Amino acid sequence: MVKNYLLIAFRNLRRNKLYTGINVGGLAIGLAACLLMVLYVNHEFSYDSFQPKAARIARVTTGMKTPESWFSLGASPMLLADVLNRDYPEVEKAVRFRMTAATVQTENKLASESDVYYADSTIFAVFAFDFLAGNPAKALVNPNSAVVSETFANKYLGRTDVLGQPIRINRETYQITGVMADLPSNTDLPFTALLSKTFPPTTTWLADDFPAYTYVLFRDRPGDLTSFNKKLTRIAQSYVNPELKKMDAEGYFVNFTAEMLEDVHYSQGKLEDTPKGNKQYIYLFVFLAAFVLVVALLNYINLLTAKATERAKEVGIRKANGALRNQLIAQFLLESFLMSGLALLGAGSLLLLSIPFFNQLLSIRLVFSWQELVILISCTWLLITVLGGLYPAFVMAGYRPEVVLKGRLSGYGSGLWVRKTIIVFQFTLAVSMIAGVLIVYRQMTFIQQYDVGFNREEILSVYLPDDSTARSNALAMAHSLEARSEIGLLTLGTGLANGPMAMASTNIQTQGKKRELMVNYLFIDERFLPLLNIRLKAGRNLSARSKADLNGGFLVNEAFVKLAGWKEGVGQAIEGFGHKGNVVGVIKNFNYRSLHNPVEPLVLIYNTAPVNNVMMRIKPANLTIVKTIWQRHYPNFPFEYTFLDDSVDEQYRKDRLMMSVFTGFAGLTVLVSCLGLFGLVAFTTERRTKEIGIRKVLGASITGIVLLLSRDFLKLVLVAIVIASPFIYWSANRWLQEFAFKIEVEWWMLVGAGLIAVGIALTTISVQSVKAALVNPVKSLRNE
Repeated sequence: MVKNYLLIAFRNLRRNKLYTGINVGGLAIGLAACLLMVLYVNHEFSYDSFQPKAARIARVTTGMKTPESWFSLGASPMLLADVLNRDYPEVEKAVRFRMTAATVQTENKLASESDVYYADSTIFAVFAFDFLAGNPAKALVNPNSAVVSETFANKYLGRTDVLGQPIRINRETYQITGVMADLPSNTDLPFTALLSKTFPPTTTWLADDFPAYTYVLFRDRPGDLTSFNKKLTRIAQSYVNPELKKMDAEGYFVNFTAEMLEDVHYSQGKLEDTPKGNKQYIYLFVFLAAFVLVVALLNYINLLTAKATERAKEVGIRKANGALRNQLIAQFLLESFLMSGLALLGAGSLLLLSIPFFNQLLSIRLVFSWQELVILISCTWLLITVLGGLYPAFVMAGYRPEVVLKGRLSGYGSGLWVRKTIIVFQFTLAVSMIAGVLIVYRQMTFIQQYDVGFNREEILSVYLPDDSTARSNALAMAHSLEARSEIGLLTLGTGLANGPMAMASTNIQTQGKKRELMVNYLFIDERFLPLLNIRLKAGRNLSARSKADLNGGFLVNEAFVKLAGWKEGVGQAIEGFGHKGNVVGVIKNFNYRSLHNPVEPLVLIYNTAPVNNVMMRIKPANLTIVKTIWQRHYPNFPFEYTFLDDSVDEQYRKDRLMMSVFTGFAGLTVLVSCLGLFGLVAFTTERRTKEIGIRKVLGASITGIVLLLSRDFLKLVLVAIVIASPFIYWSANRWLQEFAFKIEVEWWMLVGAGLIAVGIALTTISVQSVKAALVNPVKSLRNE
C-alpha cells in the first residue's frame, strides 16, 4: 500500500510541475530564511553560554547618584574584587579585567590592537578557554606574561606555535605563555590578548574612576541575586560612600549591583562598557522570519486546496471502491511529506549559501553542529508536514463520492473564503514590509541629510599615543603640520569621539541657589569652533591670548543653559574640572552624539592637559603628508586616523544593517506572496479556460478579459492595504521612538506602499491573465 501511495504521490508531483515548483520554491525560501534566523537568534541569545561555569558567573556594575542625576557604569573599583575574595564565603573567586589601548610591535609590523586586557592571574579559574598551547593555571602567574588568540599569533608572528616567544606590547616585552583558539563571536569579552597584571596596591576606592571589570564565580548556582546585591550595597556603604563624605561630596553615593553573565550582553545604558546588543532588533528578526515562513505555508495550503477540485473524481472513485477516510488522509499527508522534503533540500542549499554572506554582513560567525541541524530539520520536516498537509488532507478526504462523481463539486465552493483570507493575510504582511522599507529608508536618508550643527566634511581626526612622553611632542607635530599649505585649520584637544566622554560635576547657581550638575566636557582650543563651523549664540569664543580663559573661561551649549535654568548664559559663575570662572560664550546645540539621543548639556573648556587628539581640515588625497609627519615624530607608534564624516556615519552602522536585513526579508515576503498569487491566478485561468473562449467568441477584448481575471484578486489586495495601514502606522512610530530626531509617518508613505503592492500584484496577475486571454478560443472550445 505504501508503494502505491508513493507511486501516486510522485505521479501527481510530476504531472503538476508548475504548482510543485511554486510550492517547493516558496517553502524552500521561507524555510531557509526561518532556519537562518533560528541560527542567528540562537547566536544572539547565547552570549558567553559556551563558558562551562556560566550559570555561576556574574558581573558587578556600579551605580552613582549625583545631586541631580543617576548613571551606571559597567566597571567597578579596583578594590572590590579583593574584598569579595576575602570576606564573602559564597564567592569562590572574584577576578578583574582592565582594558588597555595596545600598540603591538614586531620586527616587521607595528599596529594598534583593540580588545587587549590586563587580567588577574586567576582569571582562568573563572573563565575556561580552549588552549592550543600553554597551561591555563600558570599562564599569567609570572610578570610580563601574555596569552594570545590564534588570530593574534598569526597576525603578528605568522604562526600559532609561538609559546615562549617575546612580543612588544605598549613598549614592554611580554613572553607568550599561552595560545587560545579564537573566541566565538557571541562573547561580551572578545579579547585577542590577556596580559598579566599585578594591580598596584591602593587604599582608596575612588582611584582611577572605577577602571576594572569585576566578575564573580559563586560556589553554588545563585537562584536569585537579591540577597547578594544587598551585601554589595553594604560594601558600598561601608567603604565607598564614607570616602565621598570625606571629599565633601554631598548628595553623592555609590551602589553596586550584580548581573548574571548571560544577561551582560543586553545590559544597556552603562558608561565605560563594552558594546551591547539590542533585543528589539532580535525580536524583529524573529518576526520577519516567522512572517516569511507563515506566508510560505499559507501558499502551500492555498494551492493544495485550490487544486483539490482536480482530484475530486479521484477521491470519489477511491471512496466508491471502498477507500477509508484515514487511508485518503494518509495519502495526502505522504504527498505533503514528500513536498516538504524537497523544500527542505532546497532550503538547506540556500542556507549553506547564505550563511557566509550573513556572517560578513553582521561581522559574526554563525556555527552549528550537524547533529543539532539534523534534529532541527527533522522537527521542521514533521511540523511542516502536519501544518501544511493536515488541512488540505481533511478537506479532500471529506468529499462525498455521490457529489463529485456527478460533477457537482464547485471549484470555488466552501474553500473559497479560506483562499481569499490567505491572500489578504499574505498581502497584509507584504504591504507592511514594503511600508517598513520605505519608512526605514526615509529615516536613514533624514539622518544623512540632517544638519547636525557642525561641519564634518574633510575633517581628519588623529588620536595621539596613550603615552605621556609621546603626547609631549604634540605641539611640535602640530607646528610641522601647520607648515604645510595642504593642511588647513588645525585644533588640539580631546576631539569628537564616538565613545565615552569626560564627565564631571559642575557647580553653578540658579536664582541664588547652589546646584551641582553632572555633565559632559570637551577640552578644546580657540580653533575648535572655527574648524567645525560651530556657531555661537551669544558671547565669544575662548582665546589663548586671555589668561583668564585658560583656567576660568567656559563655553556651554543651549542644552546646558536650559538645564541650568538661566535666562542668559554669558557671565554666569561656573566651576568644574579644576576650572573656575565665568561663561564667556553660549554655542548653538550641535549633535556630538548620534541622532538616537537628544542633545545633552555640554561644557567646553580650554585644554591645559597633555593633548590627545589633533583635528585638521585636509583633502583625503593629501593624507600621506600627515602620515609622513607622524612617522617623523612618532616612529614607534602606528598612524591611525579617521575622517569625522566616517566617524559620524559609524554611529548608524547597526541601523543600516537592520535596513539591509529588513529589506531582504521584505523582498522575500513579497516574492513568496507573489508566487502564491501567481499559482492561484494560473489555477483560476485554467479553470475558466472555456469561459474565456466563449467570451472571446462573443467579442470580448483582451483588455476586458485581463480586467475580468484581475478584478477579484485586486480587491483582495486593496483589503490587505486597508488592514495593514493601522499596523504600519503603530509599528513605525514605535521604532522611530528610538530616535530623538526623526521623520513623521505621513499618509503618502502608506499610499506609496499600497501602490507598490498593487503594482506588484497587478504585474503578477497580468502575466497569467494576458497569457490566458491570448489563447485561441478554438483550442479552448474544441471539445464542446
